[in-house]
Amino acid sequence: MGTDELTRIHELAKRVTLLEKMVLRQQSRIDELTQALEVQHAAGASTRPAQEREEAKERAAQEEAARSVPSVSDLLDEEMKRELARAYTGAQPAKPPEKKPEKPPNAMQRAAGSYARAGGGRESAVNDQAKQTEAARKKTAEATLAGIPQHELRERTPEERTADFVRDYNALYDVPGTMFQKKKAQDDFIRDYEVQGMRCTNMQLRHSRPELEPRFVAVTPTRDADYWGMPLGNNLFAVVPNPFLVYGEEMHTAGGMREAFNSNYRLGNTYGRFTIKEAAIFQFGTIGKVFRRGQLEAEQ
Repeated sequence: MGTDELTRIHELAKRVTLLEKMVLRQQSRIDELTQALEVQHAAGASTRPAQEREEAKERAAQEEAARSVPSVSDLLDEEMKRELARAYTGAQPAKPPEKKPEKPPNAMQRAAGSYARAGGGRESAVNDQAKQTEAARKKTAEATLAGIPQHELRERTPEERTADFVRDYNALYDVPGTMFQKKKAQDDFIRDYEVQGMRCTNMQLRHSRPELEPRFVAVTPTRDADYWGMPLGNNLFAVVPNPFLVYGEEMHTAGGMREAFNSNYRLGNTYGRFTIKEAAIFQFGTIGKVFRRGQLEAEQ
């Protein structure tokens, strides 16, 4: 218990002692009045009627004083009682529950209330119209879904997406029309399959050390890359050669084509058209590498 607590207890004890003295003084006055009444009672019978009246008055005063004599507990206010209880028992005074002030309505709430009062029956009409619109939209959506084949509603697997990727890649060589139309078809292919351009980053080093594993990096623009990759998720890409790639000895021995694809390549030949049988799979983090070989047939 600290010095402040002891000082507080001493002050409370002094106040209690003072109150007890006040009670004792009141009691002394009552005793004096009682003695005076007894003396008057013994004075004689001649003055008895007057004495009886005085005695009755004094008795009434005594009873009134007795009723008005406060106890020590009565003389203590509520704060002193709590202080004494905390000082002698160590109990923490109970805090009265705090009332949360009610927030006045903000401008939006007042405006909403005014609108609701002013709107009257218009609100129900608006709600009915909204329900009808939602029902019509839902009916149209259900009819549209009913016309879509069931196999197209589910998410396509990586294998199915890769098959579509290979099919559309092989079809790029057969696009009819001018060179502009062929280029547009290739741009659409890049956009539709979110194609990422790639090239072998250690190609120059592999000229002298072809035993090194090829490493691949992403490049832009995609049309200038040696490889085109479609993302499959989990850092995997389905990869095909750029259809404009010139596939010769350098690309075979140093550019990564030998490691990426099983093919019909023959030393000394140069190829410019590819039919993909199976796309290669590259694993790509900061640097890419061949995860699984693909298969292609090259044409001069």
